[in-house]
Amino acid sequence: MTSVFGHPGRHLGAMVEALTMATIGGVIGVAWASLGTFLSSLVYGQNQHAAMTIKAVFVMVAAFVHGYVRLSTPRLFLLVLLMLMPVLIGLTSTATHLTLLFPTQFLYPILTAIAVMLLVNVTIFPEFGSSQLCMTTIKTILLAQKVTDAAADLFVEFAVGNDQDDCITKLKNLTKLKADLRTKVNACDAVYTECSFELAYSVLPPRDLKSISRTGIKNVVAKANSLVGTCESTFAFLGIENPATQQKLFIAKKEERGDEQLLKNLVKRVERPLKQLQSAHSRALDVVAVCVAYAYDTPKIPSMNRASSRACRPDGILLPEIDAHIEWLDRAITEFGDTSSAALEGAADISAHEGDTVVDLMPREEVFLISSFVMNLQHEAAHTLEMLRAARHLLEERLERKGRKSLHFPRIKLRKWLFSGPEEPDTVRAGDRETFQSEQPNDADITLINHDVTKRRMTRVRRKETRSRVFYIWRKSRQALGKILDWIAHSESFIYAFKFMLGVMLCAWPAFVPAWADWYSLSRGVWAPLIFVLVFENAVGSTIWIFFLRTAGTIVGSSWGFAAYQSRHGNEFTIAVMLMLGTIPNYYVQLGTKYQKAGMVCTISMCVVALSTHLQTVPGTSAENFYKRVATMLIGGTVATVVQVVLFPVKAREHLKQSLATAIVHINQMESCIASGVDDKRHQISSPALFKLFERARRKASAALLQAESFLESTKREPRLKGDFSDQAVVYKEIIYVLRQVADRMENMVQLRKQYGSTVLEQYNSRIYAYRRNVAASITLTLFVIHEALTTKLPMPQFMPSTRLAHTRMVLRIRQIILEESTQSSGTIDAVAETQTTAANHALRAKFLAWNASSAALEECIDYLEELIELTKFLVGANEFRSGLLHRPNYKEYINQIKSSRDFNPKQPARGEDGYELAETVTASGYSLFGVQTQQALEGMPDSLTRITSRRMEARLERRRTNVLSPTRDEV
Repeated sequence: MTSVFGHPGRHLGAMVEALTMATIGGVIGVAWASLGTFLSSLVYGQNQHAAMTIKAVFVMVAAFVHGYVRLSTPRLFLLVLLMLMPVLIGLTSTATHLTLLFPTQFLYPILTAIAVMLLVNVTIFPEFGSSQLCMTTIKTILLAQKVTDAAADLFVEFAVGNDQDDCITKLKNLTKLKADLRTKVNACDAVYTECSFELAYSVLPPRDLKSISRTGIKNVVAKANSLVGTCESTFAFLGIENPATQQKLFIAKKEERGDEQLLKNLVKRVERPLKQLQSAHSRALDVVAVCVAYAYDTPKIPSMNRASSRACRPDGILLPEIDAHIEWLDRAITEFGDTSSAALEGAADISAHEGDTVVDLMPREEVFLISSFVMNLQHEAAHTLEMLRAARHLLEERLERKGRKSLHFPRIKLRKWLFSGPEEPDTVRAGDRETFQSEQPNDADITLINHDVTKRRMTRVRRKETRSRVFYIWRKSRQALGKILDWIAHSESFIYAFKFMLGVMLCAWPAFVPAWADWYSLSRGVWAPLIFVLVFENAVGSTIWIFFLRTAGTIVGSSWGFAAYQSRHGNEFTIAVMLMLGTIPNYYVQLGTKYQKAGMVCTISMCVVALSTHLQTVPGTSAENFYKRVATMLIGGTVATVVQVVLFPVKAREHLKQSLATAIVHINQMESCIASGVDDKRHQISSPALFKLFERARRKASAALLQAESFLESTKREPRLKGDFSDQAVVYKEIIYVLRQVADRMENMVQLRKQYGSTVLEQYNSRIYAYRRNVAASITLTLFVIHEALTTKLPMPQFMPSTRLAHTRMVLRIRQIILEESTQSSGTIDAVAETQTTAANHALRAKFLAWNASSAALEECIDYLEELIELTKFLVGANEFRSGLLHRPNYKEYINQIKSSRDFNPKQPARGEDGYELAETVTASGYSLFGVQTQQALEGMPDSLTRITSRRMEARLERRRTNVLSPTRDEV
């Protein structure tokens, strides 16, 4: 057991962590089993039933502790597993008295296995966590560099108007790379945690890399994801047009310039400074990767380009060279900020003197998009500059140590490590259910409440003196008992531990009946509760799936163990060779595939059948041990399934909904931090306390979405009486994707506000706080309605607040305020062009660009919130009067209709009543796609992003029709 769960096929830090927990768990389990055996031996001569009862109580306590710790703190799974094994084997045996052989028969094998595992891991192909941390950090940096460069190129290509199919393909690849980036960041955190248990022998300790591998990479990856999000929004804004019909969709007497043309003009203005900063930023990330590789003695530097081979680590790096790169990047960031603003200001100045062309640079959607990309790229370059300085600090420390290696002892923070991650993604439990809280009282209400509480307390003191002491104690006892019962009813860990304890006793109870104890021992009955421990999971679907995997592994492993013994009639050398050959595919399955449970139990089963027959600890042939092993596997797995299904069944689908509801609550808390200051005219827009609360809510939301993804996978293996869950699983997958996009956009808004402040909101908050309040209220109500729909299964209401309309009104109000201030400062109102130029230049300051970028992120949040409403309707329906009182669309038919609309061949444009040519459009369930030649162009694109794009295209097309068909001012 120790060699399987603490196998050496991992990094040294992870193996030391596993073996440490195995040692502690084994010692605790042996001590507890020895205590139970000793106490039972005191009364065994007088009353055998009492002695067996003592053993049973000790087993129940150990099983309950195992179940509670296993679910509440998954990090300690191996500890409590190795604690329970000696308890079950020792207390269910026929031993009646405690001897020296009892503890040694457990501790000697465990300690021997630990020594062998350490020796093999250190001497044969050693893998140290410090080297892996360095390699993972470099790969993540290079991947972030690849995503940033691709996003910058794609953003420019949208404006240049290159091949649309090529742009869509690049956008699909970027969307997929976002998931890869998130995986790389999690891998960096996991490897860094492993290094906490590792005794490193290197020039620099692994903990010195924290500023790059954790803080720096998280910031750079977050901004890279924001750049990809801006590209997605640009794709949704520009839409898809057929090259054959791009020349003129509408032919009017006077050319009508569309909004997308304005965005393309703005992108062309900033293309040159953007390319310059992109080149400097990319070079800086390469330098950071080389510095990390040199500081930690990495022999080869990985490359993200498959066509190129790995580069060798340099023999030395000069600090003046790093200083030159730091100065170059710093100057590039400063020049980019000035050049990009000057380019846009130049567009405003030119437009003021042109009669036909008006480039509106005031707050609007196109300016939001260009500002978002400019500020996010500049912010990412600033984070890269911090990483470059941290890399220089690493080089300084290496030079001070003169390249001499030394031992670096780990620094372990126990509390942070315990709650840093689960044992496995599939066994993670759902977090405590979060609900929307009521509005917090103000200071006056708190004062009144405190006064009333103090007054009531004084009254209680006077009454207490007149009442009897017995009644007081009885009342306090009832209150304490009520709290305990409430905690038990709402504690998932307690319920899981109770079910686990009951299942263990159902498998082990014959061992505590004196008349059946010998039969239970001779029949290898102890294998049944051991199998139950390995099969019983926290949900019905995962328990059934693990039961299936372990059954297959048990049959294969037992068959191999039977063959190993029968090959030479129990020859020791033959058994050893056969078991060695059998461990090779078993460990491959355990380490290299997703069926690791089957590989683990296969190794254990073949060793148990072969060695138990050879040692004859219990009389029996190899065939009998084979049948006993398979029978106990079926018994333990069946008991685990029955207990999980009958007693307080836990469904992955319910946990999925709870995790999504929890994520929505935390996202609403993130929105509350962003919307600070909407209740009054005070300028309390941002503060370190709000940023801290936002970060805490963001981490909880990310953890809840990660749990939702794991439970979504478990739903595929869970039985369901109502039919197949695959159709709803698609909807839930889209909901997880949309919530993650909303959380990423909100994080982008807060990072921009933290870096550049919130000048617009602070300066105009007294005049726009009512508009901000409407936006925040609409978002909160939308999230609340979706939360209640998921938890209560009630249909969506017919009318919902329009967040987009509230945001549009706020933007228009800010445009009006800026124009009014510019008009008053100019002193004249007849020079319209000069007024517009002054206002545009005022709006192009860095603080206003940051607000524009935040507004772009908020618009993206609104897009995804609208998509979230539509997805929720597929699950619970809506109170709309389309077909009766409840309208519930079919998601599968909806998607098929979308895909069928993609194969649209444009026909000859129809001609309107006034002689204008109109482009024909295909509309499907509220949105349209037009001008798409091939269905392969959008294959693989997220459905939510495609639907958002279609809705925007239809709205823009309708606006174009309105502009063309309505009479112009000159005609009137």
